Amino acid sequence: DEEQEINTRLFHLSVSDKDSVNNKIILKLLTHQNLFQLNEQYNDLYNLIIIGRLDREQQEEYNLIFEAKDQGTEQTLTTEKHLTIRLIDINDCSPILDAYPTPININENNPSNIQLIQFHARDCDAVNTSNSLISYSLVVSNDSQFFHIDSQTGILSVKNISFDYELKNLYHLILNISDHGINPKRLETLQTLTIHINNLNDNKPKFEKEFYSFKLFESVPIGTFVGQVKAIDLDLNSIMNYELTSIDDQNAFYVDFSTGELRTKILLDYEIHSIHRFYITAKDNDDLHSDRVSVTIQLIDVNDNAPIIDTPSSVYIPSKLLESNVSTTIVITNIIANDHDSGKNGNLTYKIIDGNDNGYFQLNLYNGTIISDINNLPQGYHRLTIKVCDQGDKIEKCSTVIINIKLGEYAEKLYYSDEIVETKQSIGDENILTNEMIFIIIIVSSIFTLVISITMGIVCAVFCKRKQYHISHRSSLKAQCELLQSTDADKLLATNNINTFSSTSKVS
Repeated sequence: DEEQEINTRLFHLSVSDKDSVNNKIILKLLTHQNLFQLNEQYNDLYNLIIIGRLDREQQEEYNLIFEAKDQGTEQTLTTEKHLTIRLIDINDCSPILDAYPTPININENNPSNIQLIQFHARDCDAVNTSNSLISYSLVVSNDSQFFHIDSQTGILSVKNISFDYELKNLYHLILNISDHGINPKRLETLQTLTIHINNLNDNKPKFEKEFYSFKLFESVPIGTFVGQVKAIDLDLNSIMNYELTSIDDQNAFYVDFSTGELRTKILLDYEIHSIHRFYITAKDNDDLHSDRVSVTIQLIDVNDNAPIIDTPSSVYIPSKLLESNVSTTIVITNIIANDHDSGKNGNLTYKIIDGNDNGYFQLNLYNGTIISDINNLPQGYHRLTIKVCDQGDKIEKCSTVIINIKLGEYAEKLYYSDEIVETKQSIGDENILTNEMIFIIIIVSSIFTLVISITMGIVCAVFCKRKQYHISHRSSLKAQCELLQSTDADKLLATNNINTFSSTSKVS
């Protein structure tokens, strides 16, 4: 057998010579002296022992040559002997797995029994023996139950299962490669395997809610944040894209393409449209799958409308009607008003704020009916100032109207002041400039500023021109004086000063 221990004795060798029993014979080993050695045990008796490692996988046969030589005095005779040693294989080589492609991948939603990879292993022990016969198997584990490997071919395949990346994307296996040797024992090799499940776009986006409902005050600035919709895609690294897909209200709101944030696109008016409904669609990054959700936005009314009074400014009640009235109470008129706001913001109250110092008239606080006691009502001209207010929580908005009442056809007496009171709309007791007044003030200010600028420009131009004239004239005069004698220069200078004074006077 191969792999014998060092100093193991293989066999005995004996030599003899017929010439003389006293003739000494020397036996030598001529080959593989690094592995084998002859040791003389007795006269002409030798042992062959092993002194090196014998590995069948490196060399299966060894041809040993022995030389026997006598010690003749006249001549020396030799004899050679050839001996072949053939090593018997023992199972001393573990299987070796050849390189294979990594990583091992499989797409999710795979068909069952699909083949993944074929492994190849080799064993350096004797061919066609049990020592080199290889079998493949998987070490039992939680993940091994989903896979199968052919024991002879080494083909790894999937059992009757379809993988889902979102449930599990890595499977760990241990491959066992073993031979069938029994001398001295069966040898095996273990290899760890990792199976990667590839993610596919196989999941539809799904909104977190079945529908979305938001509340928002009317008249908020454009771009105000309303709320956020969110869809989830179980696929890895999936990116959601959102778009508003309904036809209605597309001009009122917009949704952020990436975040799903809803914002206003126009100024919203509760009185025009109190509820907005539309759909938002979420798509994955491949546009293969989508989901749609309904969105409802309910506007909250803001007290942004003052009451509108639609009542005739004059009321005439003839004497006959006053005299024929059966009851002592007569209805003078009804103040008709409405408010486009809703709830408390649209509930109106009525009050007389001027012209009823004597208490001739009574005004119903809630329906705007003006009544009077005939027995205490003098005929003549009456003028009432009526204030109509809503019941807004934070801001109360009011409007006023003047009602001129004539009682009796021959009435001449005035029961009110001649001061003219204009009908107006107010917010509380504040005085507010109209847009037209602000626009006029801006125009007048601009014109005034322009006139001042032009005037200053003209004054500066005249001043600079006059100064430049004096400087240039004096320079010319100095040059002439240098060319003349002193006496002539004095005369010329005097003459020119007179001319200069005259010219300056004309310019002035």
